Amino acid sequence: MRRTLKAAILGATGLVGIEYVRMLSNHPYIKPAYLAGKGSVGKPYGEVVRWQTVGQVPKEIADMEVKPTDPKLMDDVDIIFSPLPQGAAGPVEEQFAKEGFPVISNSPDHRFDPDVPLLIPELNPHTISLIDEQRKRREWKGFIVTTPLCTAQGAAIPLGAIFKDYKMDGAFITTIQSLSGAGYPGIPSLDVVDNILPLGDGYDAKTIKEIFRILSEVKRNVDEPKLEDVSLAATTHRIATIHGHYEVLYVSFKEETAAEKVKETLENFRGEPQDLKLPTAPSKPIIVMNEDTRPQVYFDRWAGDIPGMSVVVGRIKQVNKRMIRLVSLIHNTVRGAAGGGILAAELLVEKGYIEK
Repeated sequence: MRRTLKAAILGATGLVGIEYVRMLSNHPYIKPAYLAGKGSVGKPYGEVVRWQTVGQVPKEIADMEVKPTDPKLMDDVDIIFSPLPQGAAGPVEEQFAKEGFPVISNSPDHRFDPDVPLLIPELNPHTISLIDEQRKRREWKGFIVTTPLCTAQGAAIPLGAIFKDYKMDGAFITTIQSLSGAGYPGIPSLDVVDNILPLGDGYDAKTIKEIFRILSEVKRNVDEPKLEDVSLAATTHRIATIHGHYEVLYVSFKEETAAEKVKETLENFRGEPQDLKLPTAPSKPIIVMNEDTRPQVYFDRWAGDIPGMSVVVGRIKQVNKRMIRLVSLIHNTVRGAAGGGILAAELLVEKGYIEK
């Protein structure tokens, strides 16, 4: 019989922290056991959290005390989930790994360390073997695994499925991202109400950098073009929706490629989490919609049998013989953050990196 794994959630009162709490409260074998915070230490979780997601604070969680972010207080914890902000996360996560904890991070601080996996379990599950190199190189018993930027995942999941089987040579991406991607309290209202806020060249560049890394680790069924011959570009924006990143992709190919064939590939896409029947793995990691006016953020961000864990794709159209258009929608705090972290943890449990 599988034992219950106790999880610590760092930044447990934040927008991603609350999704970890919500999802893990119903998990079959990973349970929230330690809620770490900063300004609310010593107070009951239910009194200090702003529960900005579906449902209510789980009753069994509401009276739990928010505690310090200190590995020495977590003797009975099995897994660390870290949605801490950029800059603060890096040294804290390293401290936990040195103390022997497995750390699943949604932070960017370690995403490009060569010995740290940047994991989308359906696309590059084999990269968890980097943990062995990481432990040896850094001489620690724990480890760090990261998940990509939510925006990058919204494009990388459909692009990875395409890049695996087709001679894709480019993608031009425009994003329309929700406010929750900026955390709480988020964007000043005067910047975003009655406005579309460009996120700038820096955000564009980091989105593309992460997508390139993911694509470089996809096991392909075609030999060309090489990744260095693939052109990717992104233009990123923030608008006044709460959850759900909407992305428009124009995808080009080295040879004639039919939109209907690509659509079929996306509909049939599955990965190792689906084969293993991991608890948080949706049966369809990509849901393809046929209606010309879908997906829509309000109606479709929670789509799928594991709500919010599927990327919803639609409006697939032939632009010319070597280009198609599609749109994708990802729930940024679920698949793009907490849900992706939990799915990564489940894979690590199955592969023996976290003790069952």
